[in-house]
Amino acid sequence: MKILILSTIQGCAWAGTEEVWYHFAELALSKGHGVMLAADWEIANSSQVSYLKTNGLQVTERRAFRPHRLYLLKQRIILDHQAALSWQPDVCLINAGSPLDLEFSTHLDQFQQHLNCKKVFFCHFNSDRLVFSNRTKTAQLLASMDAMVFVNEANRFELERQLALELKNTHVILNSPRLALQEPMPFPTASQVCFANVARLETYWKGQDILTDIFHRKEWMQRDWKLEFFGSGKDQDYLERLIAMYHLKDRVRLAGYVRNVEEIWKCRHALLLPSRSEGTPLVILEAMMCGRPVLTTDVGGNSEIVEDGVTGWIAPAATPASFHAALERAWKARDRWEEMGRSAHEKAKQLSKLNPAARLLEILEKLALQKQPL
Repeated sequence: MKILILSTIQGCAWAGTEEVWYHFAELALSKGHGVMLAADWEIANSSQVSYLKTNGLQVTERRAFRPHRLYLLKQRIILDHQAALSWQPDVCLINAGSPLDLEFSTHLDQFQQHLNCKKVFFCHFNSDRLVFSNRTKTAQLLASMDAMVFVNEANRFELERQLALELKNTHVILNSPRLALQEPMPFPTASQVCFANVARLETYWKGQDILTDIFHRKEWMQRDWKLEFFGSGKDQDYLERLIAMYHLKDRVRLAGYVRNVEEIWKCRHALLLPSRSEGTPLVILEAMMCGRPVLTTDVGGNSEIVEDGVTGWIAPAATPASFHAALERAWKARDRWEEMGRSAHEKAKQLSKLNPAARLLEILEKLALQKQPL
């Protein structure tokens, strides 16, 4: 079987959305399938893709879309990823950040329409904050797919409501942790509570501004805690100004991007993730695997992996009032955090057995056996 992976992601060297197809491609190659990646040049030149190339992955890369006449003329003569068309795949996995990715990237939509093969749309994220400028067109595009894969049930149900469309041949494959530990990491013994937020610094989606709103309040300024933001992104300057405005410099700091997850959780007690929208966050699964309780919002797949009062706490909404109420519950239960961390670790171990890469390959193998009409 010849499998084409079309990644719609651009503007970064790697993202959490690429993790499942990376392990999927590694598995497919080991089983003798042909695999080609069509991706943005940054992802195509990442260390992860370089490793897969040594195992037989073929790669075709594209540069950022430029809406000028010469580029559009070139697209009419030679499409981006023309090599993938010539390769004639049996099935194409469209790895998308959201259900609108092909609508935003018309050149990729144009390319996938030229493919005469089975197509699977792998949707990693959805949100009621997304704006559907043409619901009919989006519904027609997604209905034309031979299958759709979501990373949680909530994203799938939300998309059906947004489009007023009952989607056919859909599958839900939860993410699994990127690390595996047989035992949870030792729980920090420091008396001062250290919270961590691990996310890209993009407050519109990740809600870090909610945390600064909460922690500058009088009751929190009288408690012994600190908060560290791990990640990078366009709102770094904004968060620095919020920290200064709320006089939190002695309590809150931006710790930058840290690749080694275990380093983060050596001396931090709990993950705070006040996201306004999500898929199924790998950072939650990683914190749970390390044995840390999680406080997050009821968006995306969060409530499918975090059990309120057992492995963490779920705030009903991504608002300061709602998250503050959940954080108060968590603070009063500090004597149970280590126990909840152990429960979180066991849940993460269960999820790691789901093997999303193998399930994804099984879906594509079954589709490839079906005859594709000309």
